[in-house]
Amino acid sequence: MTTLLTESASLSVQENICCYIANFRIEILSHLGQFADIHYFQATIYSYETETDEVNSEKLGLLRVGSTDGGLNRELQLRQALGNYKMVAELLAAVTEDSVYVSAKKIEEEASVSRSDPYENRVDEFSDDNLVPIIETESEYLEEEFYEEIEIGSEVTGRKLILLSYLPNPEETLEACLTQDNCLEQILFLSSQICQFFRYTSQQSWCFIQIFPQFIQTGSLVKFFDLTGAYSVGDRLSSGFIGNYCAPEIAYDSNCTIDELKSTYTVGSLLYQAIHRQLPSQSHSPSLDIKPIPLLHQIIKTCLSPLPEERFPLSQLLNLLVKSRQSILTPRIHWEAYAQSTVGLSRLQNEDSYGIRQHYFSNLEPLILGIVADGMGGMTQGDLASNLAVQTVLDAPIPADLMNQSQRAEWLISLVEKANECVTERVREGGTTLSIVLATGQDLAIAHVGDSRIYLLRKNRLCQLSEDHSMVSMLIASGQLAYEESHTHPDRNVLTKSLGSKPRLSEGYIQTLSRFGTVAMPLEDGDILILCSDGVWDLVPPNELAEIFTCDRTINSAVELTIEQVLARGAHDNATILALKLCINHSY
Repeated sequence: MTTLLTESASLSVQENICCYIANFRIEILSHLGQFADIHYFQATIYSYETETDEVNSEKLGLLRVGSTDGGLNRELQLRQALGNYKMVAELLAAVTEDSVYVSAKKIEEEASVSRSDPYENRVDEFSDDNLVPIIETESEYLEEEFYEEIEIGSEVTGRKLILLSYLPNPEETLEACLTQDNCLEQILFLSSQICQFFRYTSQQSWCFIQIFPQFIQTGSLVKFFDLTGAYSVGDRLSSGFIGNYCAPEIAYDSNCTIDELKSTYTVGSLLYQAIHRQLPSQSHSPSLDIKPIPLLHQIIKTCLSPLPEERFPLSQLLNLLVKSRQSILTPRIHWEAYAQSTVGLSRLQNEDSYGIRQHYFSNLEPLILGIVADGMGGMTQGDLASNLAVQTVLDAPIPADLMNQSQRAEWLISLVEKANECVTERVREGGTTLSIVLATGQDLAIAHVGDSRIYLLRKNRLCQLSEDHSMVSMLIASGQLAYEESHTHPDRNVLTKSLGSKPRLSEGYIQTLSRFGTVAMPLEDGDILILCSDGVWDLVPPNELAEIFTCDRTINSAVELTIEQVLARGAHDNATILALKLCINHSY
């Protein structure tokens, strides 16, 4: 139990006591503890309907009692500087003890007492000019009956300031979060928000040197219910003190000057505690044990440096925390790629060409191009056509502004158009198919002309993304030819679209993913993209190809086995296959 003595009277705060503060009825539930000059109490706050005088809500509250020139007054000054900042919880009332009616009567008894509106607002006049003006309420006794006060503990003297606010749900506090198994992304998310709040308060010339995690609400937005750990920049502490999140120099330097590097240490302590499940030792021996997590190791080590000048400024620290979180949120993507091409058993020259190109943007988002082209025209003409098309795509400069899916799809179309111009200008009696896949991060776009194919293998199912621009494909689509008959049809090698057949390609000539209602599609971990010429798919049907690539084989062995099957079945044409497998690592 705690009794707080004032100059003129005794303000007794005890369990189950009932009091009224600024039109709220308060039942004290427990004493949460004391830090410096402030006592913390958990309470139930009852609010009323103005007209009916009935209880409107019942919530857990935080009642803090301290001296008028101590931490609570600093909080009021900081709140005035911050205004309605979204990361600061609402303050319900700020009054002095002579504005509070206190009774030892139990809440159950008090509920039966009829209640008028005994309060009216007035401005309290403090003699200390440094204090922020506080709106208070004068109280009147509801009854003439007197209830003896019960003293319940340690005493402090002087006039008292009382702040009332709601209390965050204990399960949604930073204190609760620090006891749970949180992923690094969540830890960095909370730390970034706290650092952002500290930076903003620092810009208002206030700095936090201590926090109380039990009074910080987590969730989509962090909210602070207690601001007493903040001091004005440039202030000097009259004496040293020790706290769980206080920089070590505050303890041993009784004339310590407040600056933002104290807040940096506080953020570092939180990070260390969240990762190691304990607070860092303030002995700061060189052997401070920090887990070897890339970047976070360096951040924590610098934040917890015993030399304040070595710590990060808050703006730099915030940038590093955001960068670390983004690197975690951005999955680490890499591609396994392998290709093989054979002249086959009938042709004298391989008219197929293929290419693979990888590129990394500054944000570490990988880009990969996979290309297959099947030349036509016989001998050197087909070889030249397919090689020109592939090389044109590989040599094209990659724009730095491929930010959205539409831009990527447009860039692919421009590559095919440029390849067509090159083939038309340099190949007189030949042409080529051209199939391109572009994966940027986990987004896939395609551009395709001809009858080479683009497949997507996902979870053992093979889907053909490209269309066959051929005579037999048109006959099958129109119902004039059965699929089984297409393998022996005399016009099965006749194309309806190719590069080199016309100097300019009409709109819609190049196939994209628009047939699926989009310009790009998302890829998943383990997806395999397979590009192949007709010399492959004509002899290895889709169901068999899917089986080859899903029998726990590497893509290298799957590609090699596919070519072996083509050769075993006569390989009457050139055959080329290129496979790209997406691998995503979500761990840090």
